[in-house]
Amino acid sequence: MSVPVQWVVGLMVALEPQAPWRATFEKSAEAIARVAESEPLFDDHGEERTAAMLVAIAWYESRLKPSAKSSNGQWYCLFQIDKRHLPDPQKALVDPEICARAAVKIIKASLAKCSARPAEERLAAFMSGTCERGVADSRYRMFLANKLLKEHPFPSATGGGTARAR
Repeated sequence: MSVPVQWVVGLMVALEPQAPWRATFEKSAEAIARVAESEPLFDDHGEERTAAMLVAIAWYESRLKPSAKSSNGQWYCLFQIDKRHLPDPQKALVDPEICARAAVKIIKASLAKCSARPAEERLAAFMSGTCERGVADSRYRMFLANKLLKEHPFPSATGGGTARAR
């Protein structure tokens, strides 16, 4: 299965239709699609669920702005990753795939570390570094990812004509 880039762009536009950086959505969507395909976080409908989750997290963290940087200079890019987790923090501001790959690595660790918690709370460690804090933030992001999938279903394999991740 491939993740259609235009579907990911559609999720992004649904969340942030008037973003001044909307011209960056295609590049970010390509990165999200590639990462979702190569490193799905889930077994069941893994690629589409991973893409939706990445979009939801990026929206909460940066409003989908790839060059986002916190005022204290510690948190970078779409997913507001601690710069210590980025191989090249400055490059991550212009290459959303670097940011998405770092995010998936941290998300995977969070899902494993918090596996005893209900599914919607397993991003807590991604949010806060611990499974005891960040629970509400995890729920918000999981809810939004599920809402995106419900309101913008993954295109069927027979849909044709949709750009795929390269």
